[in-house]
Amino acid sequence: MLVSFCGLDGSGKTTQVRLLADRLRTAKEVCVLRSTTPAYAADPEVVRFLAGDTPDADIPGVLRHVGMLSAADRLRQFRTEVRPRLLDGCVVILDRFVFSAYAWAVARGFRDLRWLRELNRHLPTPDVSIVLDVDPLTALGRLRARGDQARWEERDLARVAAVRAALLTQPWGRTPGYWVLDGSRPAGELATEIAALVAAAAGGWMMDA
Repeated sequence: MLVSFCGLDGSGKTTQVRLLADRLRTAKEVCVLRSTTPAYAADPEVVRFLAGDTPDADIPGVLRHVGMLSAADRLRQFRTEVRPRLLDGCVVILDRFVFSAYAWAVARGFRDLRWLRELNRHLPTPDVSIVLDVDPLTALGRLRARGDQARWEERDLARVAAVRAALLTQPWGRTPGYWVLDGSRPAGELATEIAALVAAAAGGWMMDA
């Protein structure tokens, strides 16, 4: 079974991933994975783009460049880390997956979603995708409260709002198993609802309450 979490930095993903993993481990072997910083992030063209230094006219081409590299990196992670664990019968929980990448691209102005989805066609659709929705100011406040330094894009509230909007409104949100939950709710309350959604998708195998 494959479960993914999406949301802004500061939306509570790490907490909910941990709580779900702890609960599932009473019944199943669980593997938690998260997207790592790929090697292509050091590419000078990518660095300039992430820093906001790419001329507007060049952005569509750079977005395609980044999209292809990131898709290749996700496929590598799936083939070498995710799929072997799924074949072993583990529940794999991903902190960010392909829907996060789609929202990132749309927020930066990429409009060819069909091309982007075709690029990622070899990746499976998670059995359950949890989107933790919080206001950008709330997310930034949480990052500051725990002493984390927000990445530059998390300090750009307009960009963060665009990522949030993409997660809430884009067509992939109609994918079966895609759930948008209010990330401002108490963590324990959210964890109980998420566990119920996962149990239902898995056929209801028992978990500790």
